[in-house]
Amino acid sequence: MDSLDMITSDLFRYKGMNFPVKEKLRPKDIDALKDFEIRPTDVFIITFPKSGTVWMQQILSQIMEASHPGWAEDVTNRAQIPYLEGRTVDDPFRDRKEPRCSCQPSLELLNPKDVLVSLYHFAHSWVLMDSPTSFEVFFKQFMDGKQFVGSWFAHVKQYVAAQEQLKIHIVRYEDMLKDLRGEVVKICAFLGEELTDEAIDHVVEASTFKSMKINPKANYKDLVETTVYTTATMRKGVAGDWKNHLTVSQNEYFEKVFREEMSEFPLISDIESLLQ
Repeated sequence: MDSLDMITSDLFRYKGMNFPVKEKLRPKDIDALKDFEIRPTDVFIITFPKSGTVWMQQILSQIMEASHPGWAEDVTNRAQIPYLEGRTVDDPFRDRKEPRCSCQPSLELLNPKDVLVSLYHFAHSWVLMDSPTSFEVFFKQFMDGKQFVGSWFAHVKQYVAAQEQLKIHIVRYEDMLKDLRGEVVKICAFLGEELTDEAIDHVVEASTFKSMKINPKANYKDLVETTVYTTATMRKGVAGDWKNHLTVSQNEYFEKVFREEMSEFPLISDIESLLQ
């Protein structure tokens, strides 16, 4: 039987993943995932926290709305594309009609230094986590895998190792910033969804940071209003913000650990370019 271990005062570790104590998830809810029946039409978004999950939810939601008439347009993206690891045993998502989409294959990657910084700010807003006492303390916890979810390195390696077996499409956040339309076209091709040029243009326009920030369906505004978050969840939508936070020594240490952890990684050159 898997043990349940306290990692910090607000996080417990179970089955290799760190969960907030205040979220009140039960081990049986997590155990139930092994019995989740996966359908051939299921689509999963795989992201480490604060790696562009909300952005990918919006893109996928827009693609599905354009290609599947009747796919819910009047609910939030979070409700339509839920976080699978947070569902309870009797969650109705299991019986939802096809295609089902969930955040938990398309793998989205963001410079892990930016992930660290974004997660740091997020921890100050999310009521289920204690606010970090300092960036220095949070930096160490992140590098040691003692923050929400766990180790970024372990997360990325396990999914890329299963890329062919699980048919995973890798998307880089930085590439989406440079050419959103091009990445949307690739995602559609991966999903087997044939959209008109006009429909693709609509997906792209609706998925810009500017559009999403004022769209309550996409921006998690309801969770701010219900005080799950104390500030808006969409902060900047840029890459490279780590340069405003990491010291020279922290950056050097991060890159040292990165190369040690990812030395056997088959796509090290692609991932390493994210660090710049």
